Amino acid sequence: MRVGTASLYAGIQQRLQRLTADLDSLNEKIASGKKVNRPSDDPIATVEAMQFKTATRQMDQYGRNLKTAGSWFTASESALSQTLDLVARVHEIAVTMNSDNQNAQTRDSAAVEVGELLDQAISLGNTELSGRYIFSGFETATAPFTKVMVGGVETAQYNGDTNDFQVQIGKDENLTAGKNGQTVLMDSTLFSTLGSLKKALEDNDLDGVNTQLGNLTSVEDYLNNQIADIGGRQNRAEVKANILGQLQLDLQDRLSQAEDADIAEVMIQLNSKQVIYQAALAAAARVSQMSLLDYLN
Repeated sequence: MRVGTASLYAGIQQRLQRLTADLDSLNEKIASGKKVNRPSDDPIATVEAMQFKTATRQMDQYGRNLKTAGSWFTASESALSQTLDLVARVHEIAVTMNSDNQNAQTRDSAAVEVGELLDQAISLGNTELSGRYIFSGFETATAPFTKVMVGGVETAQYNGDTNDFQVQIGKDENLTAGKNGQTVLMDSTLFSTLGSLKKALEDNDLDGVNTQLGNLTSVEDYLNNQIADIGGRQNRAEVKANILGQLQLDLQDRLSQAEDADIAEVMIQLNSKQVIYQAALAAAARVSQMSLLDYLN
């Protein structure tokens, strides 16, 4: 059965179009470096790549959250360390004033300094990070501590809440970036101890000074424990950051396997397709010549 000229030309044209599309696809892979440039290239690989990209974005977010936590750790540790230094100075004053060699005048002068240190302690309790108060729990826009008078004694009032500021560092995994001010400072009796010492000094109350000396030791122990707790959470954050870093590398590798082209292999395929394309063009030319001769004959 003789094949019609129109059908023969249509077949050749379709063949050349497919080869041209293959060449375009291979050139696109070389230009982009990707074997998947659109979902139709490889639907399965496209789905895998999307999953890997979603997981990578989650890892990136966890990493940013860990950096946020790191900033809170640094700010919290700095504020508490300065507070601890402040308490150490108050302790020195109390030891000096807890002596029969002191008098009402010297104790009154010491009370002034203790009052200034109380104000400084409240200021440290109101430490901010990027416009957010680090000891306010979830109420980060609210200054956590204000100075008040209770029973004739200066102290501080807590205005935040009792929630700890947390960040997500994994699926169903949170890390406490900052503890609330009630736990960190109010429960230490820092402010009430400083206020009570100031009052005892103003009243020239030697027994009262002696009592607050013991309380100051408890405050120092409490603050040291809070600083140690920050260190423990910092260590956990560092371990998690290392784990996330490795997971991100693994995801990048798997994403590369899913969508990146093997350029060397694609070049081989391109050269092969070009040879086939040239052969198809030559065959088409011969068919065209034969058809013309048939027509002339």
